Amino acid sequence: MSIRNLDRLFQPRSVALIGASDNPQRIGTRVLANLLDGEFTRSGGVVYPVNPKHQALHGLPCYGRVSALPKPADLAIICTPPATLPGLIGELGQHGTKAAIVMTADPAHSGGRSLRQQMLEAARPYLLRILGAGSVGLQSPSLGLNASFTQMEAGKGRLAFVSQSGALATAVLDWAGQRGIGFSRLVAMGDGMDVDFGDLLDYLAADAETEAILLCIEHVSSARKFMSAGRLAARGKPVIVLKVGRDAAPGQDLVFDAAIRRAGMLRVYSTEDLFDAVETLARQRPQRGERLAVLTNGGGLGLIAADALACSGAQLAALSPETVRGLTQAGAPQTNPLDVLADAPVAQYVGAVEALLREPQADALLFLHAPTAMVASDLIAEAVAPLMKAAGKNVLSCWLGGSSVAQARRVFAEAGLPTYDTPEKAVNGFLQIAQYRRNQELLMEVPVGMPTTSASGRSTARGLVQAALNAGHSELSDADARALMAAYGIALATPQQTALAGATLAAARIQIGHDPVFGPVVFFGQGGIAADVAADRAAGLPPLNMTLARDMVGRTRVSRLLAQGQTPADAEALIRTLVQVADMVADLPELTELDLNPLLAIGGSVVALGARMHLAKARARRTVLAIRPYPQELEERVDWGGGQILLRPIRPEDGPQHQVFFSALEADDIRLRFFSAMRELPPAQLARLTQIDYDRAMAFIATRPGVDGMPETLGVVRAVTDPDNQSAEFAVIVRSDLKGKGLGYILFQKLVDYFRARGTREIVGDALSENTGVQKLIRHFGGVVLPHPEAGMVRLQLPLR
Repeated sequence: MSIRNLDRLFQPRSVALIGASDNPQRIGTRVLANLLDGEFTRSGGVVYPVNPKHQALHGLPCYGRVSALPKPADLAIICTPPATLPGLIGELGQHGTKAAIVMTADPAHSGGRSLRQQMLEAARPYLLRILGAGSVGLQSPSLGLNASFTQMEAGKGRLAFVSQSGALATAVLDWAGQRGIGFSRLVAMGDGMDVDFGDLLDYLAADAETEAILLCIEHVSSARKFMSAGRLAARGKPVIVLKVGRDAAPGQDLVFDAAIRRAGMLRVYSTEDLFDAVETLARQRPQRGERLAVLTNGGGLGLIAADALACSGAQLAALSPETVRGLTQAGAPQTNPLDVLADAPVAQYVGAVEALLREPQADALLFLHAPTAMVASDLIAEAVAPLMKAAGKNVLSCWLGGSSVAQARRVFAEAGLPTYDTPEKAVNGFLQIAQYRRNQELLMEVPVGMPTTSASGRSTARGLVQAALNAGHSELSDADARALMAAYGIALATPQQTALAGATLAAARIQIGHDPVFGPVVFFGQGGIAADVAADRAAGLPPLNMTLARDMVGRTRVSRLLAQGQTPADAEALIRTLVQVADMVADLPELTELDLNPLLAIGGSVVALGARMHLAKARARRTVLAIRPYPQELEERVDWGGGQILLRPIRPEDGPQHQVFFSALEADDIRLRFFSAMRELPPAQLARLTQIDYDRAMAFIATRPGVDGMPETLGVVRAVTDPDNQSAEFAVIVRSDLKGKGLGYILFQKLVDYFRARGTREIVGDALSENTGVQKLIRHFGGVVLPHPEAGMVRLQLPLR
């Protein structure tokens, strides 16, 4: 159901507390106190206590049942015994409530249908959303809403924290409160029976009050929704993930790591790292790169920071001549790390900070300080904090010591500057943001050279698999196995070639497997006889492209061994094979196991010296990919302009040609489509337009061979659905020299057919009032042109149901 009615959960104007009490031993007592003690009621929020045993509580009338409430509550909080939950959910839905927090723990099964099933069935007819069961509650500090039974109230901030564990949420809240760190939202999910991580990511991605998101995850319930929502959220704001409870099964933690990376989120591996991430994200600014300037009053501290940085792939910033001159004038050393020595006066700190903050080659400044008897730490902090606060780059700090630097830490915290306990933690805070940027850049990179398997090759492979299953076989014959692998460009060795294995110093291994949460997965790692003991492999979620496969190979140690004896063509062949195996996973759900080991790249091609595969009839839940693959079935050839054109979904590999298409548009056409004047698509926007999530969006392009024989893009139509698949917002543009020839209508018909088949309720869009062409288009298909709240704009609407 995704984000529907979640605004009632986070932005209620009235709350019904079912199970309200004055007994100190009851949860309802603590929750009622929290609701009344904050700003919520003082700013107009209404609280309705519900308990048949009381006439009044805390001076408020107490209602005996839900139906007795004077008005439907936006949000209900339930603190009553398990057996009462389904009935209460149904009563609330009938009365008009759209969201409920169930604090009562679900005692699992009580015979027949589970309590969970009963609650979901009771909520479904009313679209009532449930947070829980077993939820500690949530807080929305901007509303002054503390709808939880935690004893602490979150301060206002721009950081959202979501945890399945109420205990961890409480610990983070306590830790952050001591450091003056606030939150936009703080949510303890409980068991996530309805509202899950995917829903919350979708909501927080669009939440203007949230600038960064922290997730503490025990398990993921819906992999595809989680991946789609995580990718959307991480494209707009940092998303940091801590996985609680590493999976014991081999490879499961590796797969979770691959999923987080693929969605563009950043994973941390300990509560210590999580707390550091809270410190960093609560006070961070946008960061351009990974070059760090270090200012310290102890050479050893600077070396510790430099060592930590060197192990990560980031680097110390080189100082420009202008910065060196500024440091010289301040009487400070001209090196990085910059050690001002223990007896440096305050003025020298100020001069050094000013010079380093101006350094164009430094993306952030790390300030390290140990207490000395020569100058008080708080005096230094008071002098440099205003400079750092006003700077346009990130500043991280470590005030080593205890009581003697406590005031300096407070000064920095009040200025919104992150402070850490050790130099290593400070560097780690910098690296968290740097790694997040790397993950995003990887996903924004335009892949090239995508290997493709022909339609006839796919058909051959499917026929071989189906014939084997129909004959009752779980394995293919040697001849059929060779034919299937050949369809995807992979050669199986002859007996003579297999003799090469003993002389090979390094070999690769590619496997496919199944994860209980994320479904089919591809593994790459060391091959040969040491493969099972080397513990050297990386996981990837299919489908893959060349960029993702190259990154996957690069995360293994064996990649460096392979590179020693490979030509560039060999390396590309191995990466191409990994992409084709991922295609095989998407095409052949009956292929439950594949193990190519050892795998050699020789002479620009790949040969598998050993191969094991297993077949089984596809089961729907087992074969669903966590990421929807390219929907090849939507490709269609149509007659237009005296010839045929291909209508197909856009692919990441279309990036270069899409830039060519954009450059052929007239300035006025660009303005009407993008509401701005630009002559080139920035790389980030080009990636967003060509690297789409087929589960949430669709873009169809019209192509035909150009004069050079390569496909050229003639036009594109696209739409993005809301998470509930109710509305799809569209845009369409045709190459300027092809306007008025009906191509836009052909593309839009393709889009309408697709979203109607999906069950989407309507297609909508915004347009400039002067864009009469798109208004004519929407009317042609039975849509309407409506007034828009913004001057010079119109709203386009086409019902599909």
